[in-house]
Amino acid sequence: MGLGFLFFCIIIFLIMIQKNKKKEMKLLKALGALAKGSNCKIVQYDIWKNSAIGIDDATSILFFIRNTEDHSASFQIDLSAMQHCRIINSRKTESNEDGKFSVIEKLELAFTNMDKNKDDSILLFYTLDNDTFSLNGELQLIEKWYKITSNTIAVLSVSK
Repeated sequence: MGLGFLFFCIIIFLIMIQKNKKKEMKLLKALGALAKGSNCKIVQYDIWKNSAIGIDDATSILFFIRNTEDHSASFQIDLSAMQHCRIINSRKTESNEDGKFSVIEKLELAFTNMDKNKDDSILLFYTLDNDTFSLNGELQLIEKWYKITSNTIAVLSVSK
Protein backbone atom coordinates (compact mmCIF):
# COMPACT_ATOMS: atom_id res chain seq x y z
CA MET A 1 0.00 0.00 0.00
CA GLY A 2 2.80 2.39 0.93
CA LEU A 3 4.68 1.54 -2.25
CA GLY A 4 1.55 2.25 -4.31
CA PHE A 5 1.15 5.67 -2.67
CA LEU A 6 4.82 6.46 -3.32
CA PHE A 7 4.43 5.45 -6.98
CA PHE A 8 1.32 7.66 -7.28
CA CYS A 9 3.20 10.66 -5.80
CA ILE A 10 6.12 10.14 -8.18
CA ILE A 11 3.78 10.02 -11.19
CA ILE A 12 2.06 13.26 -10.10
CA PHE A 13 5.46 14.91 -9.58
CA LEU A 14 6.66 13.83 -13.05
CA ILE A 15 3.47 15.14 -14.66
CA MET A 16 3.98 18.52 -12.96
CA ILE A 17 7.59 18.67 -14.17
CA GLN A 18 6.53 17.82 -17.72
CA LYS A 19 3.81 20.49 -17.64
CA ASN A 20 6.32 23.12 -16.48
CA LYS A 21 8.80 22.11 -19.19
CA LYS A 22 6.09 22.48 -21.85
CA LYS A 23 5.20 25.92 -20.48
CA GLU A 24 8.89 26.95 -20.55
CA MET A 25 9.32 25.66 -24.11
CA LYS A 26 6.23 27.60 -25.21
CA LEU A 27 7.66 30.81 -23.70
CA LEU A 28 11.07 30.15 -25.26
CA LYS A 29 9.47 29.59 -28.68
CA ALA A 30 7.49 32.82 -28.33
CA LEU A 31 10.65 34.69 -27.34
CA GLY A 32 12.50 33.20 -30.30
CA ALA A 33 9.66 34.14 -32.66
CA LEU A 34 9.67 37.71 -31.34
CA ALA A 35 13.41 37.93 -31.97
CA LYS A 36 13.15 36.28 -35.38
CA GLY A 37 10.60 38.90 -36.42
CA SER A 38 13.38 41.48 -35.99
CA ASN A 39 16.04 39.32 -37.67
CA CYS A 40 17.60 38.60 -34.29
CA LYS A 41 18.60 35.47 -32.42
CA ILE A 42 18.33 34.95 -28.68
CA VAL A 43 21.72 33.91 -27.31
CA GLN A 44 21.13 34.44 -23.60
CA TYR A 45 17.80 34.09 -21.86
CA ASP A 46 15.91 33.32 -18.65
CA ILE A 47 12.42 31.94 -18.14
CA TRP A 48 10.44 32.15 -14.90
CA LYS A 49 6.80 31.63 -14.00
CA ASN A 50 4.97 33.35 -16.86
CA SER A 51 7.80 35.52 -18.18
CA ALA A 52 10.83 35.28 -20.43
CA ILE A 53 13.69 37.64 -21.21
CA GLY A 54 16.48 37.30 -23.75
CA ILE A 55 19.06 39.28 -25.64
CA ASP A 56 20.69 39.19 -29.04
CA ASP A 57 24.29 40.18 -28.33
CA ALA A 58 25.03 41.00 -31.97
CA THR A 59 22.28 43.63 -32.27
CA SER A 60 22.02 44.56 -28.56
CA ILE A 61 18.27 44.14 -28.63
CA LEU A 62 16.49 42.91 -25.53
CA PHE A 63 13.27 40.89 -25.80
CA PHE A 64 10.74 40.37 -23.03
CA ILE A 65 7.46 38.46 -22.75
CA ARG A 66 5.07 38.37 -19.80
CA ASN A 67 1.81 36.43 -19.80
CA THR A 68 -0.88 36.82 -17.16
CA GLU A 69 -4.43 35.59 -16.96
CA ASP A 70 -5.63 39.00 -18.15
CA HIS A 71 -3.26 39.66 -21.04
CA SER A 72 0.06 39.03 -22.72
CA ALA A 73 2.70 41.64 -23.30
CA SER A 74 5.87 41.56 -25.36
CA PHE A 75 8.59 44.18 -25.57
CA GLN A 76 11.61 44.80 -27.71
CA ILE A 77 14.19 47.28 -26.46
CA ASP A 78 17.10 48.50 -28.55
CA LEU A 79 19.79 49.00 -25.91
CA SER A 80 21.83 51.20 -28.27
CA ALA A 81 19.08 53.83 -27.91
CA MET A 82 19.12 53.72 -24.11
CA GLN A 83 20.99 56.05 -21.80
CA HIS A 84 20.92 53.77 -18.75
CA CYS A 85 18.80 51.29 -16.85
CA ARG A 86 17.75 50.97 -13.23
CA ILE A 87 15.88 48.61 -10.95
CA ILE A 88 12.61 49.87 -9.49
CA ASN A 89 11.88 48.04 -6.24
CA SER A 90 8.46 49.24 -5.02
CA ARG A 91 7.64 48.31 -1.44
CA LYS A 92 4.73 48.73 0.91
CA THR A 93 4.54 48.43 4.67
CA GLU A 94 2.27 45.82 6.20
CA SER A 95 1.61 45.06 9.83
CA ASN A 96 0.49 42.08 11.86
CA GLU A 97 0.58 41.04 15.50
CA ASP A 98 4.40 40.80 15.35
CA GLY A 99 4.80 44.37 14.11
CA LYS A 100 5.43 46.14 10.83
CA PHE A 101 7.26 44.67 7.89
CA SER A 102 8.08 45.66 4.33
CA VAL A 103 6.71 43.72 1.34
CA ILE A 104 7.96 44.01 -2.23
CA GLU A 105 5.01 45.12 -4.33
CA LYS A 106 6.74 45.33 -7.73
CA LEU A 107 10.10 44.64 -9.31
CA GLU A 108 10.71 46.46 -12.57
CA LEU A 109 13.64 47.05 -14.87
CA ALA A 110 13.41 50.55 -16.33
CA PHE A 111 15.31 51.90 -19.34
CA THR A 112 15.82 55.62 -19.92
CA ASN A 113 15.87 56.52 -23.59
CA MET A 114 18.51 58.88 -24.97
CA ASP A 115 15.67 60.73 -26.68
CA LYS A 116 14.19 62.81 -23.84
CA ASN A 117 10.85 62.98 -25.69
CA LYS A 118 10.36 59.22 -25.28
CA ASP A 119 9.07 57.61 -22.10
CA ASP A 120 11.03 55.08 -20.11
CA SER A 121 10.62 51.46 -21.16
CA ILE A 122 9.63 49.37 -18.13
CA LEU A 123 9.74 45.58 -17.83
CA LEU A 124 7.71 44.06 -15.01
CA PHE A 125 9.52 41.14 -13.39
CA TYR A 126 7.23 40.70 -10.38
CA THR A 127 4.02 42.13 -8.99
CA LEU A 128 2.31 41.17 -5.79
CA ASP A 129 -1.07 41.39 -7.54
CA ASN A 130 -0.38 38.77 -10.23
CA ASP A 131 2.40 36.63 -8.80
CA THR A 132 2.75 34.59 -5.64
CA PHE A 133 3.03 36.35 -2.30
CA SER A 134 6.69 35.39 -1.95
CA LEU A 135 9.47 36.02 -4.43
CA ASN A 136 10.91 32.98 -6.15
CA GLY A 137 14.21 34.11 -7.65
CA GLU A 138 12.88 37.28 -9.31
CA LEU A 139 15.17 39.54 -7.26
CA GLN A 140 18.26 37.62 -8.40
CA LEU A 141 17.00 37.59 -12.00
CA ILE A 142 16.37 41.33 -12.13
CA GLU A 143 19.83 41.99 -10.69
CA LYS A 144 21.38 39.64 -13.28
CA TRP A 145 19.61 41.37 -16.17
CA TYR A 146 20.38 44.80 -14.73
CA LYS A 147 24.09 43.91 -14.93
CA ILE A 148 23.78 42.46 -18.44
CA THR A 149 21.89 45.45 -19.82
CA SER A 150 23.93 48.06 -17.95
CA ASN A 151 27.18 46.56 -19.25
CA THR A 152 25.79 46.43 -22.78
CA ILE A 153 24.61 50.06 -22.61
CA ALA A 154 28.00 51.13 -21.22
CA VAL A 155 29.92 49.35 -24.00
CA LEU A 156 27.62 50.82 -26.65
CA SER A 157 27.97 54.37 -25.28
CA VAL A 158 31.80 54.11 -25.30
CA SER A 159 31.82 52.89 -28.90
CA LYS A 160 29.72 55.87 -30.14
